[in-house]
Amino acid sequence: MLDKLKRGYQEFIDTKFNRELAEYLADNGQHPQTMFITCSDSRVVPNQITNAKPGELFITRNIGNFVPPYLGENSRYLATASALEYSVNSLKVKNIIVCGHSNCGAIGSLFQNLKPNENNIHIVKWLELGQKAKDKALKALPNGTIAELRDFTEKESVKMQLDNLLTYPYVKNRVESGELTIYGWFYNFRNGEVFCYDKKQDKFVPILEFEEN
Repeated sequence: MLDKLKRGYQEFIDTKFNRELAEYLADNGQHPQTMFITCSDSRVVPNQITNAKPGELFITRNIGNFVPPYLGENSRYLATASALEYSVNSLKVKNIIVCGHSNCGAIGSLFQNLKPNENNIHIVKWLELGQKAKDKALKALPNGTIAELRDFTEKESVKMQLDNLLTYPYVKNRVESGELTIYGWFYNFRNGEVFCYDKKQDKFVPILEFEEN
């Protein structure tokens, strides 16, 4: 596997590395306009989906693309909260995108009723952040198949992460002032389609058809 990665690195240096851009970023720092919160899933590649260049996205990844609700000094989920704090208050990003995806392992795990043990104790605790989306799916689709429940939960979870973003005072203040806009995306990696949540219609629409409300 290491040999494959080394060959990939060599190809990167030979054909894709933009030295001029890299030197500019090194000298001038990063000034991304968008924070992109997505899943740790290796099948989801933000720069590939958006065709973004280095320096254009401030990317935060975690299992399930969850945004923990604001708990102030009592927060138990510091990694994502600190990244959010830094991107909004220090980098002054203009947009935050929460991007869920199809066939999400985290969402699938919610329906496996995992019991904590020494090998998964942190995973089980983290997955609690998706429980409300699962509960809503079970209520909305009492006779739904696992596939239908997972699809519903994946999208519902994205909507709930948008709600969680607004529990952070500095996020809410900047949204209300018009300095920051938040979006919910859903990426189907099987066919490459991206959908954006339209709050007015309360549904996900193809990204190329999405219009700002």
